[in-house]
Amino acid sequence: MDSFGRLHDRGKEVSKSTKFLTKLFPNRLTIHMPQDEALLASWKHQLDQDAETLKMKGNLNLLQTVLGRSGMDCEGLETLRIKDQTLTNESAEKVVGWALSHHLILNPEAGSRSRLVLSCESIQYSVTILQAIQNESKSLKKSLKDVVAENEFEKRLLADVIPPSDIGVAFDDIGALENVKDTLKDLVMLPLQRPELFCKGQLTKPCKGILLFGPPGTGKTMLAKAVATEAGANFINISMSGITSKWFGEGEKYVKAVFSRASKVAPSVVFVAEHVGLEGISRGA
Repeated sequence: MDSFGRLHDRGKEVSKSTKFLTKLFPNRLTIHMPQDEALLASWKHQLDQDAETLKMKGNLNLLQTVLGRSGMDCEGLETLRIKDQTLTNESAEKVVGWALSHHLILNPEAGSRSRLVLSCESIQYSVTILQAIQNESKSLKKSLKDVVAENEFEKRLLADVIPPSDIGVAFDDIGALENVKDTLKDLVMLPLQRPELFCKGQLTKPCKGILLFGPPGTGKTMLAKAVATEAGANFINISMSGITSKWFGEGEKYVKAVFSRASKVAPSVVFVAEHVGLEGISRGA
């Protein structure tokens, strides 16, 4: 009896849908993998091809859905072979957006038409950009994990280090607060982007930290994330409850580990969150 039949014999452990299928299809045949090595290799190759075909069709269907939802189309979309990645709804929207920009740059007069028809070249160009960004993000995550942790306190921080490509918040996503944005750009982002301007004396040294004060919901955390994104720095989000301990000396060791880790993955922005309206941003060169 096959595994399907054994599951059926277990009674209560089998789901209702499985029981229904056994009633619907009472006759079961077990199909074994080919025993011959040549046939087995051919069988596995066919499985890989089928999986690749399903992935490509899924990607094209998703792109077609996003294009239709945006009132656009792509001539010859079915000829594209997007098989190196599996698109999500979010990534498909990014691909269509980049393809639209690329198409309008090459065809400025296309914007006056009632329905835009993008070229396959623009879609393929956008898919290449997405692949490059994903590869860069993967390599960055791998490099962050490869940083040696000196003690258990640094190991706890591994999951708290977020690369700039994964933060997902920019200054354009924050409404108002223009004066605060300009101040953060001057005090935090500029030293990270142009360190040579701040190394000619004590008076020109950048500030080591900033205190953000305000009631909950005023955008303190989003501002800190936007700073890290715009400056291309790793983001480390720490809560005060996470660095305190009932054991004497452990809190100090954890604080030391935070800044030790930040220096190893520099440039970095350390965001220390408190729940009484006080938040602090510390810059790691």
